[in-house]
Amino acid sequence: MKKHRFFAAVHSIETGEEENLATFYIMNTTVNLNGWGVSDKALEEALPTILRKPIGCGPDYRIDAHYPDPIGVGRFVRSEKPDGYAMGTAEITDQKVWEHLVSGEWGPISVVIHSYRETCSKCLQDLTHEEDPFKHDCIADGEAYLLIESFVFERADFIDYPAVPQAGFINVAAAETQVPLELLARFYETQSHQASAVSWNETPTAPVDRSWDVDAAEAGIRSWAGGPDKESVDWAKYRTAFAWYDREDSENFNGYKLLHHDVVDGRPHVVWSGVVAAMQAILGARDGVDIPHGDRRPVYNHLVKEYGLFDKEPPEYHESQSKQDPAQGPGAQTGSNPEEKERKNQLENELQQRVTELEQQLKDERKARENVENQLTEIQAREHAELVEETLEARIEAGLVEDVEQERERLTAKTEEGLHELKQDSLKVAAKLKAREATPKAKYTGPSSELKTIIENTRQRLFGRRSE
Repeated sequence: MKKHRFFAAVHSIETGEEENLATFYIMNTTVNLNGWGVSDKALEEALPTILRKPIGCGPDYRIDAHYPDPIGVGRFVRSEKPDGYAMGTAEITDQKVWEHLVSGEWGPISVVIHSYRETCSKCLQDLTHEEDPFKHDCIADGEAYLLIESFVFERADFIDYPAVPQAGFINVAAAETQVPLELLARFYETQSHQASAVSWNETPTAPVDRSWDVDAAEAGIRSWAGGPDKESVDWAKYRTAFAWYDREDSENFNGYKLLHHDVVDGRPHVVWSGVVAAMQAILGARDGVDIPHGDRRPVYNHLVKEYGLFDKEPPEYHESQSKQDPAQGPGAQTGSNPEEKERKNQLENELQQRVTELEQQLKDERKARENVENQLTEIQAREHAELVEETLEARIEAGLVEDVEQERERLTAKTEEGLHELKQDSLKVAAKLKAREATPKAKYTGPSSELKTIIENTRQRLFGRRSE
């Protein structure tokens, strides 16, 4: 049995009367950036195993990586498979995590699975017991991928940034109110670009003293991904060697930046000098790097994990002072269309206002709910205390109590059902005692006339005389 991870994200969240529910895009049947995928049949059979499985995060609410002993913050309660992909709904039991979800700070998750059968997608050779199935000829040559045909879900953990294009909030719901999807769609239509930090996947490391030649490394990665001609490049493979790419320019070499891998023994390896160079660029060295402001922190987080592979301490994050205006995307011009810019700003303001209103509504509803819960708790506590005293009184009347305070303490720990049973039993015992005390005792008044006649006849027969 082997363990694999698949990165996914929040689809929607909702607040019910008694629980906070978040729906996640769990996984699909396409090949992921790790070089493996699951069959549709395997996903169909495994989906029920997500139920009651935990969703968690790292110690101190960290979401920068998987941890061996994550904090449990919820469990999956529903699952569905619309068409080639899986969805799961989890009840979030940790209020702090729920607030992170509602605010949009958290979203992506990484699903951990245990596989039972693995094959080559091309030749169908069974690779289940191979120590490193990625060294199989078809997969190593890039002609196939590792196909998982049987697995179960183990858990899901929150991570710090999306690893698949589907990742991210689609809607935010508070009770029955949600941001109109039409407004969201219009907002995203106005974005001048779609850029992204490349999802992090653990890869082998080159010797720490390996020299770094970015041009030679890029040529090697290009060839490994099917090049050198871009028409034959597998862009999904090519992407794994970088820390950032532009989604709208994802099939051009100049749409990729911050390379830090090189091909060693026919397979990409992380090169320490390349990681350092990429980190220096994201933090502003040598005029920085021309990427959107919103992608800088996710790229930094990607590189931090590469530092971890070499057991190195990363520098602290700070805003880059690159020449590019952080608010603009790659290739943005200062003379952009004023009307388009104004429309975008208007939609952003509308969306922000709506989100603010929903957040306030959610806070108000949560506060009202807490007030009701507090009142209900007080009422229940008062009723319980009254029932304890009633039961105690019944048991005293029944003569079943030796130490009143000790009995009161014992009864306080009982449930309402248990108290009712004890009270009824005690009342029955007390009633019997009262009935016994109310029955008058019989008094001796001498023999009856009939008995007297029998006695005198017997006396006459035996002694020949009657009593005087």
